[in-house]
Amino acid sequence: SIKNTDNYQKYYSLIVKVKSAVNPQHVKTILERQGYAAETAKDLANVLFTIVNILQGIVVFFGILALLASVFGIINTQYISVLERTSQIGLMKALGMRSRDVAKLFRYEAAWIGLIGGVLGSGVAWLVGTAMNPWLSKTLALGNGNQLLIFIWWQIVLLVVVLVAIAVVAGWFPARKAAKLDPIEALRTE
Repeated sequence: SIKNTDNYQKYYSLIVKVKSAVNPQHVKTILERQGYAAETAKDLANVLFTIVNILQGIVVFFGILALLASVFGIINTQYISVLERTSQIGLMKALGMRSRDVAKLFRYEAAWIGLIGGVLGSGVAWLVGTAMNPWLSKTLALGNGNQLLIFIWWQIVLLVVVLVAIAVVAGWFPARKAAKLDPIEALRTE
């Protein structure tokens, strides 16, 4: 502190190290009884975990928003595909293709959209995360061998499978519309 001020020769904070045989919580209690604010390393870790959990919640929220946007994107893409290929659908049905096979065709297309999007998104996330891990570890002083962004292969595979399933569900309504098309009316749209 600066001379001739009220806080001259006063400390704002103090770090106390205790021996391994001494309980830090006990030292914290003694300091608090003497009127000091005290926090143990465990308290600070809990604050850090709370911040990380809040950040994870925010990321999950934006992930859900992105997922909803992609569901509507798949539905829109599939509906446009049905409209653009109405005459082709009519021709397939006129040549004997069953309605459920037409619907299956569009569900497969939706599954491909989900698979390609999931694989590309996971790949980009893995590449960017792997490239940024050394910088993040150095910036946050995590120490050698510690990484903030951890990618587990089975979770990535599970994510891609879930995205494919969501894409198939999103493609269900357009596939149903394609299956219900009357072949004669569909052929007239050319």
